[in-house]
Amino acid sequence: MPGVTAADLNVDLRDDSLTLTGAVASFEGPEEEDILIEYEVGTYYRQVSLSEVIDQGKIDAQLSDGVLRLSLPKIEKASPRKITVKAG
Repeated sequence: MPGVTAADLNVDLRDDSLTLTGAVASFEGPEEEDILIEYEVGTYYRQVSLSEVIDQGKIDAQLSDGVLRLSLPKIEKASPRKITVKAG
């Protein structure tokens, strides 16, 4: 997400849907002229449906140098264990 700052990035989770929006403001002054443009000014938008295997409480987002890294950990499956039977 080149040009997006953490303040201009919104990550929203609702009803198993993860929505990412980010805004890139114009960095030019009124008297400046384009010579080379590496990325466009405007709004980023992406919406992703999450499955039930994602642990939504542990989702993490990090933005560094224009790269957004989302961590979507899976829910841990119940591991087999022996249950002690109590008499009485």
